[in-house]
Amino acid sequence: MVDVKITCLVDAGALVGEGPVWDVEDGVLWWTDINGRLLHRFDPRTGSDTTFDPKIRVGCFALRKAGGMVLAAEHGFWFWNPGHGAPEHLFDVESDRPHNRMNDGGCDRQGRLLASSMNLEVQRRATGACWALAPDLSVTRIADGLHIGNGIAFSPDGDRFFLADTTTEQVWSYPYDGASGAFGALTRFADLTAMEGTPDGATCDAEGGYWLAAVRGARLYRFLPDGTLSHTINLPISAPTKPMFGGEKLDRLFVTSIRVAGEALSGGLFVIDNCGLCGLPEPRFAG
Repeated sequence: MVDVKITCLVDAGALVGEGPVWDVEDGVLWWTDINGRLLHRFDPRTGSDTTFDPKIRVGCFALRKAGGMVLAAEHGFWFWNPGHGAPEHLFDVESDRPHNRMNDGGCDRQGRLLASSMNLEVQRRATGACWALAPDLSVTRIADGLHIGNGIAFSPDGDRFFLADTTTEQVWSYPYDGASGAFGALTRFADLTAMEGTPDGATCDAEGGYWLAAVRGARLYRFLPDGTLSHTINLPISAPTKPMFGGEKLDRLFVTSIRVAGEALSGGLFVIDNCGLCGLPEPRFAG
């Protein structure tokens, strides 16, 4: 791996920068500041970062084939077209879990949105879950008993699903049938208890490498499909949250982060160039 170049693109000071999604059609990066209740649109051609106010905490989102976005926010799901009115509330899945909010997520290759939730209490309880939102807007709970659901990603051919729990410092993988949306038995993929940081957001590259942000660890880790650690990238901020490949060739690795008191550039949007690997187009929600 050649020496990477790390650049802060937007010194946004985001409270909880998260969930970057590269739009291959428009050539822009969308990302959320969950606690700041803002959605950002970064255009690398001009360097401009435009913000939109959904007035809700957007944990994750996906672009829709029909236009606009689907959001996993607060306790459920919403449709929204930034700049064209307020988000449309579809339904809640966790109205009975008042100490939760929706958190990390992403789409499978068939256009389902998989979205996790997290417990917000100081002493984290395992009340988080992971939900699969189908294009017909039916929803299935596919995992439960999480403290902070994170690390959601799919292998390049879509036959493997990744899910982490930040508090327990574990990443699991599941065999996945994209045609039916069925999951197989989970196995431990990575254990971060002896590593710097804890698991946050993730993405997969075109070769099947799993890129994981180590929040509070100032690192990105890349794991091979067998779970072997292959790369570690040290970052200039302590709390990276999620990587996402983008750019014309999908060879630029964007990274969001959390604001940390007294830490310069924290809460900013970063890009890593010269990492030597490429990503895949992020699937759009099919509903």
